[in-house]
Amino acid sequence: MQKNRRPTLQDVAELVGVTKMTVSRYLRNPERVAKETGKRIQLAVNDLGYVPNRVPDILSNGASRTIGVVVPSMKHPVFQYVIEGIEAAAEASGYEVMLAHSGFELDSEEQRIQTLLSFNVDGLILAESHHSQRSLRMIETAGIPFIDVLDAEEGEESPRVGIDNELAALSMVALMIERGYKKIVCLSARKGIQTDTKIKGYIAAMEEEGLVPKSLSAKSESSVSLARKMMRKVLDRYPETDAVFCTDDELAAGVLLECQNQDISVPEEMGIAGVHALDIGQSMMPRVASIVTPDRETGEKATYALLEMIQGNTTQSLSLDFEIDEGETLVSP
Repeated sequence: MQKNRRPTLQDVAELVGVTKMTVSRYLRNPERVAKETGKRIQLAVNDLGYVPNRVPDILSNGASRTIGVVVPSMKHPVFQYVIEGIEAAAEASGYEVMLAHSGFELDSEEQRIQTLLSFNVDGLILAESHHSQRSLRMIETAGIPFIDVLDAEEGEESPRVGIDNELAALSMVALMIERGYKKIVCLSARKGIQTDTKIKGYIAAMEEEGLVPKSLSAKSESSVSLARKMMRKVLDRYPETDAVFCTDDELAAGVLLECQNQDISVPEEMGIAGVHALDIGQSMMPRVASIVTPDRETGEKATYALLEMIQGNTTQSLSLDFEIDEGETLVSP
């Protein structure tokens, strides 16, 4: 199939009967062109399907007014909310967003970063705590800033915006212990959001009370069906279990369904808690106890912080607040 010739600025100008300069002025600042002329230009733009060529501006200004974003997954609700926040802040600031996902793999993230850099993005937002040395070297060579999201731990490479995941997990597990649960098992998915940090919080809370941490982890991404299988293993391997802390609400929802399938009373016989207060957990009966995370706010604040860095200003890591929603899957005090 032969590629069609893209309409040019000259094509629009000839159709309207004005100069290229007038069309360019309208596209940059419509208020600087007479109202009727502007209407005619816009009609011509629509009819021709004209798309401005930004390459000359990028070459002359050395900036694309575009932010590159790499997330591990496009399907997880948390990343969807973060992206919403990024896009809202970027649009309000006159920037475009280029998205890519890495599938929770460092090599894949490296390739996505390389692709985004080839489009001359002005900065990067990344959603993994660790990056390959080649990724960091490419970003340094490009001379652009980047910022990590979804964890507030101070990083050596870049500022970060998010919650303290270790503290959040510790707080939830401490609440479960306070409610009388002593034999709490942690369920996690390795391809998840700050999984290792959440597990650290779980272990810290258990050890502070002299309790024995026990965990089960899957190599894949979290899902309800995965959690049901994992819960069956927990009941077989650790039959004394009286509560489950899940590093994601999709896992918590699966645990709840499996308990209901096996006639295990929740929260009396089994307590359940998750993280991120996802709709799936909040829609269950009983409603899953969870940590409420400011995902959209994370995207917005990270974008504004990155834009400050693009302007040459410095910024610090930002720890956002989280809340614990006790739900209905833990016994009442």
